[in-house]
Formats: sequence, structure tokens, C-alpha cells
Amino acid sequence: MKMPTPINPPADDAGQGIEAQVQALAAEQAALLQGSSVQARYDQALGELVEQKADQAGALEQRLENMLDRQQAQLQQNMASRPGMIALPSTRAAWEQANQRCQARLQQLQARLERVQDLHHGMGLYSPRIEEMAARQLRAQQPELVEQWSLQRQAERSLTETQRRSLTQELSRGRTPSP
Repeated sequence: MKMPTPINPPADDAGQGIEAQVQALAAEQAALLQGSSVQARYDQALGELVEQKADQAGALEQRLENMLDRQQAQLQQNMASRPGMIALPSTRAAWEQANQRCQARLQQLQARLERVQDLHHGMGLYSPRIEEMAARQLRAQQPELVEQWSLQRQAERSLTETQRRSLTQELSRGRTPSP
């Protein structure tokens, strides 16, 4: 009995073209998987830092509010212990000086609280300020991750721009774009 000979398809240009397309798609898929892991790592690291910064800002706000309350109580206590009409001028001067120091400290604490609240709840140019601070900290702590993420974003923008140009050229030639 004779063994059938294996059928070898002819090596033509169409077969090589398909093989090249398959390899290109496989490479593109691998790049997307790698890119998504970089994106996921970046998003996770940024999210952790944003949460950490938000907690810090909240704790600082609480501390400043408590300090403000104590300072206001001290100012009220100081006002209640105002020297009488028959007090010595030096006693009045000391009371006024203490009162001014107390008011200055109160204003300083209020300004700090407003600044912290602005950082905690305020918006930056493109995102919340907390997120901008976290992104700055991430760049300082993990520059290699940020560099990879930046390169990936740049490649995505370049690919999008290339696709847009290709589509524009096809439309200008009067063709309908192929899916």
C-alpha cells in the first residue's frame, strides 16, 4: 500500500502576505497587552498616591480646624479678661499685645486652612489638584514607569494620527474606508 504524499501548498505571494499579516497582528496584540499592563500599573500607582494625598489633606484639614477652634476659644477668653477702667496702662498694653498676637495667629491658621482646602478640593488646569500632586510624586518616585507610560501614550497618539491621516486620504480620493 502506498502512503499518500503530503500536499504542500505552493509558496506564493498571497500565502506570504497572509503570514505577514498574521505576524503583524500578533505583534500588535502583544504590544497592546504589554501596553495595558503599563497603563494598569500606572493607574494603580497613581490611584494609591491620590488616595494617600487625599487622606493627608483630610487629616491636615482636621488638625487645622481643631487648632482654629482652640485659638478662637483663647481669643474669647482673652476678650473676657479685658482689664478694667482702673487697670494700669502697662496691663492694658500687655492685654492688647496678647490680643493682637492671638488675632494674628487666628488669621494665619485660617489662611492655612483655606490653602489646604483649596489643594484638597480645588481643580488644577486639567485635573483635581490632589491628582496633579500625586502625579508629580509618582514622577519622582517611579520615573521609569512614568517614562514607559508616556512612551505608550505617545505611540497611541501617533497611531491615532496615522489612522486619521489615512482615513482623510481615502476620503479625499473618493473611496469609502474599509473596516
